[in-house]
Amino acid sequence: MVYVERAVQGQEGATKPYTPVSLKDQKRAMNALRDYVFAPNAYDVPEELFNYIAMQRRGFNLFGGEDPKVHNRVLSSQLSVLNHILHPNTLQRISDSELYGNEYSLSSFMVDLNDAIFKADAGRSVNSFRQNIQIEYTKRLIGIIESKRQTNLAKSMALYNLKNIKSIASSTSGNVSTKAHRQHLKLMIDQAMDK
Repeated sequence: MVYVERAVQGQEGATKPYTPVSLKDQKRAMNALRDYVFAPNAYDVPEELFNYIAMQRRGFNLFGGEDPKVHNRVLSSQLSVLNHILHPNTLQRISDSELYGNEYSLSSFMVDLNDAIFKADAGRSVNSFRQNIQIEYTKRLIGIIESKRQTNLAKSMALYNLKNIKSIASSTSGNVSTKAHRQHLKLMIDQAMDK
């Protein structure tokens, strides 16, 4: 990522137009996403609270039902982050900024993101929130490969990460839900590679 300076040539105190964010700060941001958005325990709340988060029906506000749709809420917040950081403009900016000093390369960024979404539960059961984000993330990697807007660099890294996901999905550990989830991931990747 970069800081953009809008000063004009010769303006007092002006700096370079584009200054990469420090590697330390970018890694810290990725770690925050890993810990607070994508981690297996990122949305752990006491189970009894789920019974109390439904919207109350008052007056004519009857739309949407009473079910709190917890999985949809969590996935929606995760996808807003994922859609931003995997947007073609963002990935292009990361690649381009490497040319003028960005030390957090596209390859490092994408490997770190893949690890944030898969590494913590690679050999264990995967909870339902993680299953949702893992499937959506895999769909986005497949979308990068198929996109005309993404760069070849992003496509290469998406392919690299898909192969890593397929390797993780080959694990036979975990509960039945996890095994079904991993079979689903492998099928998605295989179908994408067969196109």
